Amino acid sequence: MNGHNDELRCLITPLTNNVYSARYHAKYSRGILRFTFGYTVPLSVTNRDGTFTFSGESNLGWYAGGIYRYQGNATATNFFSTYDSKYDRGTFQMRRPN
Repeated sequence: MNGHNDELRCLITPLTNNVYSARYHAKYSRGILRFTFGYTVPLSVTNRDGTFTFSGESNLGWYAGGIYRYQGNATATNFFSTYDSKYDRGTFQMRRPN
């Protein structure tokens, strides 16, 4: 893990044939330095009884940690994903507001 702990957002859009686009936008802080970074990951998705299971990967380049791999699941109200790269790993969770 690289120790960052800041905002991460994700917008998921259906494309075709069980492929979705996950557009991530991250904010990072290191002391007085703040920067943002956006990237898109294609996800292969299966739907079983309203639970969507997905996986995908994207090469963010050497400056952002190389290849990131994602796995997770989502329902109408909850989203959970793990991510993993050579230098970083963690979880990403969202819940639909009431």
